[in-house]
Amino acid sequence: MLTVVAIVAMAVAVAAPSTSTTKHYRLELAASQVADAFRFAREEARRTGVVHGVSTNVSNNTVRVFRLDEGPDPNLKVYDVRHPVSKQLYTIELGASPYGGVELDSYGGQMVGTCNDTGNIAFDSGGVVRCVEPTTTRIDAATVTLSTDGLLTTLAIDNYTGRVSVQ
Repeated sequence: MLTVVAIVAMAVAVAAPSTSTTKHYRLELAASQVADAFRFAREEARRTGVVHGVSTNVSNNTVRVFRLDEGPDPNLKVYDVRHPVSKQLYTIELGASPYGGVELDSYGGQMVGTCNDTGNIAFDSGGVVRCVEPTTTRIDAATVTLSTDGLLTTLAIDNYTGRVSVQ
């Protein structure tokens, strides 16, 4: 009987995924989805000629894609951009499944000039990274950091091309 219990215990240990692997997978999945949101905003700005961007909100752990209405003063972020596949509003809630446990740890940006709307990154029609208010302020370096239980990953957004890389 003891031998059977030992064999069953070893089978369970081999079959059960490690929590470290699961957390790493969730972090990679979240980073991939957030990077895709930035890429989508950049491509929509290039395609339509309308400034699009991404809002990162650390306090409620969400990432949202917006288009910018430059008519009012200050510029108005309009959150009516839809995901190209699901057709839902383009919002990523990092606290929800399948990302459970992943936190939007920080947003960092170095501005070339004064930016009145930090935490948001906009892309002009050329794909260049800009501040939302005023859009004349260029962002020299932008990063978004995601974390879960001591694991970190950083997304870097290139200031001239808008290219997003996961580090």
